[in-house]
Order: sequence, then C-alpha cells, then structure tokens
Amino acid sequence: MLGKRVEGARVLDLFAGSGALGFEAISRGAASVVFVDNDANAVMSIRRNAVRLIPDPERWRILPMTASRALRTLRGTFDVVLVDPPYQRGAAEELTLLMQRGLLAQSGVAVVEHPSSARATLPASLSLLKQTRYGDTALTFAIVRGDGETVPEDRVQTVASRRSSPAKTPGGRRRPGTR
Repeated sequence: MLGKRVEGARVLDLFAGSGALGFEAISRGAASVVFVDNDANAVMSIRRNAVRLIPDPERWRILPMTASRALRTLRGTFDVVLVDPPYQRGAAEELTLLMQRGLLAQSGVAVVEHPSSARATLPASLSLLKQTRYGDTALTFAIVRGDGETVPEDRVQTVASRRSSPAKTPGGRRRPGTR
C-alpha cells in the first residue's frame, strides 16, 4: 500500500513481533529496517529470519526493548514507521514520542494498525493521510503536519468520508466535492 515510499526508505518497525512488516519493506526495496520488540522469543525469531533473508547486516538492526525506550534511544529520521501494538493498548504515547523526538522524516509516513472498531489517536503534529479497513483490522496512514498546511485533497482518503458525515479540513471547513 505504500508503493514507491518504501523504495530506498529507512524503516522503523515498532512492536515488530515476527518482523513480517519490516521484512516486507526490505523485500520491496527499503534501504534498511530497525526492528523493535521487547519479547525475547520475537527478537530471536526476527534475528534468525534477518540472517537468512537480509544478507547485508548493515541493512537491519534489532532493538530488544520497549517501543518507548527505543524511541528515546534512536537518532536520525525514518521515512516509514510501522506501528503494530497490541490492539487493546494503542500507540498514542509512542506516536507522540516519535514526533517529539523528530524521528519521522518531513516527507515520511507513519502506519498504525488497530482494530477497525477504534480510531488511531494521532498527535497534533501528524495529519491523517488515509484509513483503510480489512475486516476487524484497520490501518491509519499519517504524515507530518506542516505549519498551517493541510494535506492536499487528492492525498486524503478517510473512512469518515465514505460515511454520511462531511469530510472536513483540519480547520473545520468542508472540503469541496464532499457531501
């Protein structure tokens, strides 16, 4: 779903679990991936798979720690941040910390997986790009909000815009061409 954004990207896979999302990014041309998980079994599984699937050890790194601790430790910026926390937990704290620490590149995207029955809570510094639903699962795509800028209309798709409520800009104005 991220298309060309992944090619050459520096990827951060928070709550990596099996590492499937990060490995998918590498298979689609990401330059590097940092896997973060605090479960010892998950870390061992990621390490075993990374050694087999990513021959160049400079392209991957595993941080065996909580997502919050990793976000306090990491430096630089990431082009794609994949956030797949335990569903009942959410990721508001990690998204806020990600933005406070300036870890998401200006042109980067954060992808949050969550139950389709709930909304992802985004900090004010992130702007909704789009949401998609797959049964019980939803993905929320968010980008860095520019100072006073809104996301161009052709790049915004929300679940709400498919419902009866009108799509609105961040300033509360109705978007042209919406009901």
